[in-house]
Amino acid sequence: MTKMADGDEKEHVPEERSAAGSPGDARRDFLKTVGIGGVGLGLAAVAGAPAIAYVAYPLKHATVSGSGGFVPIGKSERFKPGQPVKVDLFADKRDAWNRIVQVKVGSAWVIREPSGLEAWSTVCPHLGCAVDYDPDAVKFKCPCHHSTFAMDGKVEGGPAPRPMDTLELQEKDGVVAVRYQRFRQGIAEKEVV
Repeated sequence: MTKMADGDEKEHVPEERSAAGSPGDARRDFLKTVGIGGVGLGLAAVAGAPAIAYVAYPLKHATVSGSGGFVPIGKSERFKPGQPVKVDLFADKRDAWNRIVQVKVGSAWVIREPSGLEAWSTVCPHLGCAVDYDPDAVKFKCPCHHSTFAMDGKVEGGPAPRPMDTLELQEKDGVVAVRYQRFRQGIAEKEVV
């Protein structure tokens, strides 16, 4: 209670504040909101940065590998003159997040000719069926659409638009390696896919 000059006592009642409050309160509320929001954003950034880097990894890096290099297929003496040998090619493959060891990337026919070793893809250039070797006919044959190929890979019959696709070979220290590639089917020119 407060005494007035004329002797009356008056009860002290605090003044009511406006709906917006005082300017100090508004500033304080703003700083609380910004502070809490800033701390929250900082914590989200610390937790989210590795997740974003993980998801964005394929955008900045080569994401598939495995069949572009030379794949060893065995010793040179394994390949005899005039006898095609089918070899399966295995390589480590990597995609965006996984590494898989020794995955079959394809197959090749390898034969020793007087000029040296030669290799052809087992994929038919017509529609991609598997080309087999028929030792009785001494020809390569596609069983799906009946394309036939000579021992040098040239088309002898059927709908194949080009010879069997040759693959690059290298021989080092008696070990043979093949660079396996896939080619577009159904066209006359050999085009790497």
